[in-house]
Amino acid sequence: MYRPRIQPVMSTQGRETEFELDDVSAVFKSREDYAEPLTAREIAEELDCSRRTALNKLHELEDQTDLRSKKVGGRSRVWWIPVHV
Repeated sequence: MYRPRIQPVMSTQGRETEFELDDVSAVFKSREDYAEPLTAREIAEELDCSRRTALNKLHELEDQTDLRSKKVGGRSRVWWIPVHV
């Protein structure tokens, strides 16, 4: 299991945890098959954060890196890092 470098942040609603984009990328890269698609829920479980937090970071990564996603089903999406051969 990947252990992120977390930075506690105090907000007006309580304690939150910030994750860097590198933490999310590392979840993919730390697995044996880093090209295997993952859901936002799976990323959230690895980082011990909310699904919404994971989803926001995944969208950021998709905009800034080669991370890709695809809709699967009505409301589901999977994310992966392409393997260039």
